Parts: sequence; structure tokens; C-alpha cells
Amino acid sequence: MKLLLLLLSALLLSTSCGVKPKPAASLESDNWRYYYDLGMSSFYAKNFSDAISKLYKASLLAPSEPKVWNALGLTYMEVKEYEKADRAFKKALEVDPTFTEAKMNLGILNLKTKNFKEAANYLKEALQDESFDKKHIAYFYLAKIHKELGNTREYLKNLEKATAYNPMFIEAQLELGNAYIELKEYDRAQELYNNLLSNNVELPEIYLNLARIYYEKEHFEDAKAMIKFVLENKMTSNIQRSQAYDLLSKVLIKEQEKLVVSKVPKFEDERLKRPRKTKEVAKGKEQKAQDEKEKPKEEKKAENKEEKKKEEGKYAIQIAAFSSEKRAQKLADNLKNKGLSNIRVLNVRGIYKVVYGSFKDRKEAKRELNRLKKLEIYGFIVEVK
Repeated sequence: MKLLLLLLSALLLSTSCGVKPKPAASLESDNWRYYYDLGMSSFYAKNFSDAISKLYKASLLAPSEPKVWNALGLTYMEVKEYEKADRAFKKALEVDPTFTEAKMNLGILNLKTKNFKEAANYLKEALQDESFDKKHIAYFYLAKIHKELGNTREYLKNLEKATAYNPMFIEAQLELGNAYIELKEYDRAQELYNNLLSNNVELPEIYLNLARIYYEKEHFEDAKAMIKFVLENKMTSNIQRSQAYDLLSKVLIKEQEKLVVSKVPKFEDERLKRPRKTKEVAKGKEQKAQDEKEKPKEEKKAENKEEKKKEEGKYAIQIAAFSSEKRAQKLADNLKNKGLSNIRVLNVRGIYKVVYGSFKDRKEAKRELNRLKKLEIYGFIVEVK
């Protein structure tokens, strides 16, 4: 009872002296992180008006924080306030010249405003930073610049680099697949889409593009199977559904045309059917058989070994990609020390890929990929030549 009276007296005394406890919100308002976090939350919710308000307050409390200015620049860019975005990104670099993400964002901003030369310079500068962890994004936007300039070769080259640095960068993968289809490189596009499906990326767009590829290659049954996936997928948009039905009509028409052509009787000159130079043909076959028989055993073994290698080692798991062979080899050595024996570094057009394993089919590779995930080693199934 005495203790309760003492506490009440102390509370009354503090109230009478004008000493009030500071509200929690007031404590938070002194901290720039409070406004920064609120701003980023609004940014991801696409409430850009509120995001700008909160991030601007954060910039007033912490004018030397480059990430606040960078976030403010990104938000201004979303609402097409390009001059304000430019000032915010440059302010981020003013307070920290090593803040590479702001350089990349300046490149993206200049791409949006059609200032392609300036955009390319900023993106290339960002790519010089070996510690930058968003190189795949920089390569992707550099590819877009070359597309705008009509430079197809550089467009493809940079898209391929974007997907090599991050194979799960889906936006870049889909754009690369579309580029292959436009260039009629159907085998490369098909391989890309199959790799995505093997890694559980099952988007309607992928099935629709595979259907287009099979249609162009006149594999009509496969095309219809892909179209069925598109039509049955709950994620399929109305536009994609319409495109799928249009493509199905084309497939059925093409099938019917081929069927009609195949039933038309062919009138051939009987002379064309007569075998010519029978003796010479038979002699050639005998000579080939004799040459095969006399071929050294070691040479035959080497050929058989090479054929077996082609059959068994078609697929692998890509774990990472680097522009530096030294860094790629370092990761490979670390993985070997962890017990992964079949690790190697492949040089693919100047990008050093760290790949693991050699599997005869995707199913076997997928099982191993799931096992690696349990060891917290993440990768992507690829087809190796």
C-alpha cells in the first residue's frame, strides 16, 4: 500500500512539473530510417505520392545517405518526373561517388529520355564495378539501348550476358527468347524455354512461344500440346488465350494442307527409279566395310568413348557466372572443398560459368538440383554442348 502511494505521488509530481513521456511516434520521427522504411513500403505498394512524401522527409533528416536519394530518384522516375529523378540520382553520387546503383539508375533514366549515348556510358561505368551485385540488370538495359539503335548483334550479346549472370532473371530470359524467335533461331529459343520449364518457371507466355516454335518447325502435335497448356492455365490472360486460339487455327489449317498434299498421287519417270552403276555402288559398300574392319582398335575406342560422352553429358547445373576467370575458379575450388567433385569452369563468349555435374536427361539433373538446394547451393539446369 505504501509502495502504491509512493508511485502515485511520483506520477502526480511529474505531471505537475510539466514532464510528459515522449510519444513513440515522436521518437521515431527523429530517425530518418523510420521515414525511409515507410517510403519504401509505399513505393512497393505503388503509392508513389506517399512514397515521395516520406522519402523527401528522410532526405531532410539524412542528406548524406545515398540510398535515400537513390530511392527518391526511383520514385520520381516512376511518376515521370525525370528532371527531379536526375537530380536525386546525382545527389546520391555527390554524397557517395562509389554508389554504383545510382550510376545504373542514371543509365536507365537516360534510356527512358532517349539519351542513348549518356545512358550507355553510365551503364558501362556501373559494369566496371566488380563488387556490384546487379550486373544482370545493367546488361539488360544496355541490351535495350542497342535494340533502340538497331544493333542486333550487341542487343543479343548483352541479353545473353544478363541471363548468364542471373539465369533466373525471367524478364531478360523472355526477351531473349522472343529475340531468337524473331531471328528464326528456333532451336536456341526452344532450348531456352525448356531450361526455364525445367526450373519450374511455368508461365503461359513460355508455352505459347513453344507452340509458335513447334508450328514453325511443323511439329503440329507438339504445338497443340503446348496450346492446351496455355488454355488450361489459370494465369493465362485474355489476350494470350485469344492468341492461342488463333495459333490453333493455323496449326489445324496447316495440318489439313499437308494431309491433302500427301494424298495427291505422284507420277514419276520410271527411269529415275532404276539403280545406276550397281557394281560401283556395291564395290563402294564393300570398301567401306573393309576400312571399318581395318580401323585400329584404339581409334574405335576413342570414337565410342566420345559418342558415350555426348549421350551421357548433355545437361549440367550452372551455379554462377563471372566476368573474371579467377573469381569463377575460386568459387569452383570452394565447392570442390565442400564435396562437389564434378565442378568445372566453362568459358562461354567471355563469361566464365561455374557448372556442376553431367546428366543424361533433365529428370536426373532436376533430382540433383533439388538435392543441392537442401545444401543451400542454388543453380539452374543448362544444356551443354
